Amino acid sequence: MSLPINYLEFNNPIHIVWRKGTPNDPFIDRLDIARVVNQRIFLLEIPDEMFKVRIAGMFEINYEAFIKHNLDKNEFYVDYTNGFVYVHESKEAETLSIIYKGRGLILYPSSRIIHYDGTTATESLHEIIEKSKSQVQELIDRTDTYEEYLKRLVIAINNSNIATDQALIATQQAKDATELVKDAYETTVLIYQPFVNTYNDIAKKFPYPEVGWTTQVFDTGIRYRWNGKDWIPIDALGGNIPLASELLNGLMSKEHYMKLKGITEFVNEKTIVFIIPKDILEGVQDPHVVFDYEGEIVEVKASVTSKGAQPTPVKIQKSANFTDWLDITDNPIMIGENHYLDDNTHALTERKVKKGDIFRLTIPSFSVDAQNLSVNIKIVLNDSLNLH
Repeated sequence: MSLPINYLEFNNPIHIVWRKGTPNDPFIDRLDIARVVNQRIFLLEIPDEMFKVRIAGMFEINYEAFIKHNLDKNEFYVDYTNGFVYVHESKEAETLSIIYKGRGLILYPSSRIIHYDGTTATESLHEIIEKSKSQVQELIDRTDTYEEYLKRLVIAINNSNIATDQALIATQQAKDATELVKDAYETTVLIYQPFVNTYNDIAKKFPYPEVGWTTQVFDTGIRYRWNGKDWIPIDALGGNIPLASELLNGLMSKEHYMKLKGITEFVNEKTIVFIIPKDILEGVQDPHVVFDYEGEIVEVKASVTSKGAQPTPVKIQKSANFTDWLDITDNPIMIGENHYLDDNTHALTERKVKKGDIFRLTIPSFSVDAQNLSVNIKIVLNDSLNLH
C-alpha cells in the first residue's frame, strides 16, 4: 500500500538494534573507558540489566535511592533504558572503566537531535543540514546568473577583440568558480549512515550509495565516504596515535593500559560461593553447584560469622556424575575454635575443573557449634590461563 507524502514526513523512527541474548545471538561483554561529562557517562551500547553495570570501587544504587538523595562519591546510578551512568560531582572529568554486557544500539535520526542555545531548543540537526545544503545551492545559482551576465557582455562587445578576450576569460573564471563551489560541496558534505561491522559489509549494506554517504567500520574504527566512484577513508578513531603499552602512552594512557590488564585477569575469574545460614549440621549440605566452564581451582577459603567452641571441619567435593565424589583438598578445611577464618593448613589436590563438574560441601563432624558458614572456591577460566 502506497503512503501519502504528508504521512512520510512523520515516518522517521528511532532505529533500535537489539541482540536476543540467546546462545546463537548472545549479549557481548563490553569494556567502555569513558570520561565523565556533566556527572554522567554515555555508554556505547545499552547494558543488560540482569548482568548489571560494574565500576571498580563503586556501588550501584536503584532508582528509588537515586531520586531520594544525592549520589555519594562511591555510588552510581544506571539508566538501563538509554545507556547513561550518573556519578557524583567529584568524579567530573575523570576517566572510568565500565564493564557490562551490551544488548545493542539505539540510532537516533537527525530530525530528533535538537540544538539548544542555552535557554530553549532552536533547531534540529536535520534542519541545520538542510539549511546548509540550501545555502550552498543558492551560491551555485548566483554563480550561474553571473555566468549569464558575462555571456551577454561578450555579445555586446563582439567588435572589440580585447573586450571579447577579457569577457571570455571572465566567463571561464566564473565556470571555474562554479565548479569549485560544486566540488567543495561534493567533497565536504557528510551524510551519515548506520555503521557496519567490516569493510566488506559496506558494499552489501549500501549497494547504491549517493555522494557524501559516510559510514564507520566497527572492527577498525575507520570512517569511509562515497565520493561518487569509491569508498574513501576519511578518518579513524585514534588516527596515527600508537597503541599504548606498559611504558608508552597511546590511544589510552599507560596507567589505564596497566589497569585494563588487571581488569582482564579479574573478568576471567569466577567464584563458587556456598553459604550455610545459621546452624551447621553434619553430612552433605545443600545446594549442589554445577559449573559451566573449564578452568583451574586456585584458592579455597572458609569462614563463619559466629565462632564455635569446637573446630569446624569442611570438605569440598567434586563429581562428574552426582555419584562418584572426590575431595579437592588433602585434609578438610579447618576453622579453629574461637576463630572466624580457616587456618589455611589444607592443600589443593584436585585443581582441574571440566565443564559440567558438580561441587558440594560435606561436614564430617557432628559437634559443630559455629554458625553462618561461607565457603569460596576461586576458579581461573582456561581462556585466562592461556593469556599468561
